Amino acid sequence: MDHILNLLFKGAKCDVILSFSVWLHDGIKRNQENRILRFRFFDSIGHVEKHKIAQQFFKDLVSTFPKDYVTFLKRVMKQLQSGYNTLREVEIDIRFAKDGEIYNMPDPKDYDSDSEVEKVTIGHVQEVLEHAYPNGLSVEIIAESLRCTIQEIEQYLLQLNSLGIAQKLQNEWIRTGIIEFFIMHVDNTKLSTGMISRDMAPTIAVITCLFTEKQSIDAIMDECNTLHRYRSGGDSNIYTMGWIGKHRVVATKLAVIGDTREATTSAGSITTRLLGNFQNVEHVFIVGVGGGVAHYTDADCHVRLGDVVVSSSDPDSYIFAHSYTLSRETGNVTGFLTRKWNPVNNIISMIAKNMDEKMVEEWNDSTYSMIKQLNAANSDVNFSRPPPEADLLALPIGSGQVVIIPHPNQQRNDSVVHVGPIGAMISCKKRMLLNDDQVYIISTEDSSKDIALQLRDRFAAEYHLRAVDAGFDSVIAAVVGSRIDSWALIRGITDYQHGQSRAGRLWQAYAGARAAALTKCLIKHLPLYNDNVDFDYCFVSVMSINLTSNFFRLLREFRRNDLVKFNEKHKELYEDAKKNSSYLSVISHYYSVMSVIIDEYFNGNFHFVPPQVKGQTLDEALLALHKRIANLLDLKKGKKCLDIGCGIGGIMRDIADSGASLTGATIAPNEAQIGNERFFREGIYNCQIVECDCNHMPFEEGIYDSAYAVYALKYFEDLSPVLNEISRVLRHGGRLVIYDLLKTDKFDATSHEHRKILEDLEYACGMPMLHFRDEMIIKAEENDLKLIDAIDLSLITGYPYYYCFSSSKLFMWLIKSSFISYLISISQALGILPKGFHQFYKTFLSGTVSKIVQAGQLNILSGSEILLFEKK
Repeated sequence: MDHILNLLFKGAKCDVILSFSVWLHDGIKRNQENRILRFRFFDSIGHVEKHKIAQQFFKDLVSTFPKDYVTFLKRVMKQLQSGYNTLREVEIDIRFAKDGEIYNMPDPKDYDSDSEVEKVTIGHVQEVLEHAYPNGLSVEIIAESLRCTIQEIEQYLLQLNSLGIAQKLQNEWIRTGIIEFFIMHVDNTKLSTGMISRDMAPTIAVITCLFTEKQSIDAIMDECNTLHRYRSGGDSNIYTMGWIGKHRVVATKLAVIGDTREATTSAGSITTRLLGNFQNVEHVFIVGVGGGVAHYTDADCHVRLGDVVVSSSDPDSYIFAHSYTLSRETGNVTGFLTRKWNPVNNIISMIAKNMDEKMVEEWNDSTYSMIKQLNAANSDVNFSRPPPEADLLALPIGSGQVVIIPHPNQQRNDSVVHVGPIGAMISCKKRMLLNDDQVYIISTEDSSKDIALQLRDRFAAEYHLRAVDAGFDSVIAAVVGSRIDSWALIRGITDYQHGQSRAGRLWQAYAGARAAALTKCLIKHLPLYNDNVDFDYCFVSVMSINLTSNFFRLLREFRRNDLVKFNEKHKELYEDAKKNSSYLSVISHYYSVMSVIIDEYFNGNFHFVPPQVKGQTLDEALLALHKRIANLLDLKKGKKCLDIGCGIGGIMRDIADSGASLTGATIAPNEAQIGNERFFREGIYNCQIVECDCNHMPFEEGIYDSAYAVYALKYFEDLSPVLNEISRVLRHGGRLVIYDLLKTDKFDATSHEHRKILEDLEYACGMPMLHFRDEMIIKAEENDLKLIDAIDLSLITGYPYYYCFSSSKLFMWLIKSSFISYLISISQALGILPKGFHQFYKTFLSGTVSKIVQAGQLNILSGSEILLFEKK
């Protein structure tokens, strides 16, 4: 039987209509009831204001939902009498739902992101692993988080492993299925610099949080490759680099998000590390899911599930409520303490605001093709749009109840883009402090959740938010702190809380895909800076080696040396070294002349590094590398550090300002003399170079806190003695950085070309056969040195290690030109150049450079990976 109650009804057409559905229970039977509110205003009230007032009236009405008709009607009348003077009348229509009007009412627990899991399933375990990714988790931590037994978790993990969804690394389990290149600190996985498809660093960064968000972002990129630097115990990183249109893009995933200290620290540090590693980034997109801010009466303002919200400074792009203000008298929340964030450059939101039909069509086409691709590649997740019956506007009303409200734009069945402010707020705790002397206590868990819902609605209304997310304040702080002027949040809507409720999980894959597809469209419409400028040409003047500036000074030095005798002696000593497996003599002989060249051309640093930013000189890039090594080793006053194969002390000179006591070890007496004289001349008194054999160093056991070997271990045929000696002089827990030329798994020993290139390079530098990366790690492990991190700068910057040579086409032509070789031979015959210079140039100068570049281009040699070890 229908029940119809009309209050103050005079038959006039209503201004705003709002309906909702609730369940009624009389102790025996449950019935669904539909209630309709028809609002009529005085004529002076505008259209927008009418909808705003009706929305707030309804929120106040259901903030603590009346349990019977009398209380419900009294609440309506009381609200009409206090604070809603613009309302002329409200008509109330209450009736039981007919068969065709019944909604499937959801479980209120589905709208709570932190409800305890009642029964753990394999899906819960997978979800925990995906949230932690790129980190791994131990069985104990998973069991503790899900509050179940270790035996249950182990059973589910084995099932996930058999499905290819999870794998075990050391004592942890990790989600799989997203990565192509995997650097672990326990295995022998190799990383090829061939991952870099173009010689350009990323200018756009994308930050995600959920696993499905990362999958969607990876799907929108072309020619993408993924680097996962796994680290047991946390602090892992994942970077995917690829192309979107003409833009180079790097994407990463946060391991955890929220307002806990752990979450904010982790998210902020990952973002800072991302932007520190990729310093050419000009735009940052924070892409993922969020909760929509519903408008129950205004179709234009209402955000639906599957829509996407782009942050915009209207007036603020992102507002984070980090605390509350409380009344001293009542203890009630009276307001919010907020941090407001705005990009300097709003170009991203401007593009989103001005989307035309063609761009919307492009967004839709990109979405559908990407979803098809993702569904084909992922059998465990469905990225398609959920069915229409899942598109519910459900409003939790406290005390474990929920009401269903028809969408004001119910006829719309596709996604649209909204542009406006996005926000987040700190969790509503059971204890809230007012200054230091007053405490506001929320008595029960249910009342805590009820107040949290009310505060979220109030916060969204006060700051005119279009979406609310899980809290990315520390991420945006890191972006702004990194001096990124252009950034935006892109939020696919999954629920009406913050994107993380249980009900929202049904929409997360689709909403994340929608947000990713929109990100692709926005990026493709971003202008290319310096689009008409030849980037390589502009970069040559600052990054390439200048072979003319000090040439005549070097000629004077060469004239002091008998280069004919040098060439002959080098050949003799190298042949002896190969027979006797001892390269000390040939290395010392090689540097007796080459140390001067290294000092003049390379500022004392004969090793290579890719540039980190546009316009960076080789000296600046090397200095940045050296400072990075110092940071990894935690160099500071009171610490002692050893430089293995220090040369003339170029690195020591660059990091002397750390205050650490630095000792260099070199086999070449002239290098020790040159370096120590320069230290004395420049007043650098915490650096000293010692002439010694690094296989037998004159230092006490455990005397050094750290050590580094930069392009030095390539001179040791047998790595065991030198690594054993390094381990001996390091204290327990001491760190070692190795940065060297290493063979990759692309090297083919059966290839004559591969062998010839490396053999010529080895001869020119007086080196034994170069080592493989795996070999270096294994030998270090055998000497109690455990790999704890690996950082390939070529992958991070987008430039190869040999860029200082290859960046200049003119320079490479000069190196390879037979005409230049002919001019040198003529100049030598005329006495302009010293005797033996032609052979010296061919073998030790142009020969060395050309072989280094060739080996790098063939990906058989890497030269820009930092390997960080720790003594057990």
